[in-house]
Amino acid sequence: MEWALPSFTLAQPLQWNALLVFGGLLLFGLIAGYVVSKSPWVPRITGYLLVGFILGSGGLNLLSGEVLKVTNIFADVAMALVVYQLGRYVDIGWLRREKWLLATVGVSAVLCFGFVSLALMWFGTSSVLALIGGVMAIATAPAVVLVVLRDVKAEGQVTRRLAAMTALNNFVAVLAAYALLPVIAHEAGTPVLTLIQHTLYSLGGAFLLAYLTYWLMMPLARLLGRQRSGQFVLVISVISLAIGVAHAFHLPVMLTMLIFAILSKNLDRQYDLMELEFGVANELFIVMLFITVGASMQLSDLSLLGFSVLILVAARFVAMGCGVFLFARFAKMNWKQASLLTLGTLPMTEAGLGLMQTLSTLYPHTAAAVLPLLAGTLIVLELLGPVATQFALIKSGESGRES
Repeated sequence: MEWALPSFTLAQPLQWNALLVFGGLLLFGLIAGYVVSKSPWVPRITGYLLVGFILGSGGLNLLSGEVLKVTNIFADVAMALVVYQLGRYVDIGWLRREKWLLATVGVSAVLCFGFVSLALMWFGTSSVLALIGGVMAIATAPAVVLVVLRDVKAEGQVTRRLAAMTALNNFVAVLAAYALLPVIAHEAGTPVLTLIQHTLYSLGGAFLLAYLTYWLMMPLARLLGRQRSGQFVLVISVISLAIGVAHAFHLPVMLTMLIFAILSKNLDRQYDLMELEFGVANELFIVMLFITVGASMQLSDLSLLGFSVLILVAARFVAMGCGVFLFARFAKMNWKQASLLTLGTLPMTEAGLGLMQTLSTLYPHTAAAVLPLLAGTLIVLELLGPVATQFALIKSGESGRES
């Protein structure tokens, strides 16, 4: 007796779809995050990055092309939520009292740009690539800082300063990028006036969109009242709408979200908008964000520009340290706190990915030139940065874990 398969055939070959990608990546990410977090010094996001790397173009090449486009949607929402939450740490009233924090951010930004650019040019990197590397070095990775901060339940002087510095130096980095890129980027046949117009359009559009988003949300928050579930849905929907509008009009999402968060924190005199914990929803998007970041990592990028990457990382770390230590005494921080704050700012490359989106839209040839440097830096700092931030927060004595 012979057995035969049922007489049917698939009309179409098996294909990836959004639910299959989302469910599979969440499962793999969850398992990897659980495994690596068994070490008290390794954050779970390192596991998400490793899953992305293994499945991405640097590994099995399963997470690329159209599949990667699906994950990028979730990554965009995750980054917007992270930037929104960090932006709400920027309390203008508190910054007036902590004026040395603003001085630290400003001086650190100048030093990062200067040290990294000069170091790269000194060792033979082209001037355009070196200057763009200096711009990227200004920002600290917002998702790494927020996730690690929440994981270790940190609260205190170092924690508050790290969160506020991360939000502010991302703000400065985006402004610096739009101010400097028309000068240092060279696109064949594009008049300088056109590049400047693009810059003014992007900055002005981001500020306008952030204000309109705030203007839309606050009356609705007042109407819903202080109901946590209702306001949770409101914030998610308004942020998603703002992301969609920003993409439609080619506006910088990170800058828009930062301005929107700062406005919602500081103009809400009646406290109509609640301080929300995004919890489970935030976690879903964070897993997708870091898997997507991991998928973009390739060891070949590190081997091509390994020395330049090490120079960038070292120069940035020294510059951040100089900025922090210069004002530590005035800010009433001891040397240990200043050292840990410097270490906590080590991650940087998510912000670099945001700047790469800007470059790809306005300056595609320049983006192609800078991509290997960014990708190599991504490998080093996305793997070491989260560990450094978690170590700093635990050793500061401000976390819920024993130091």
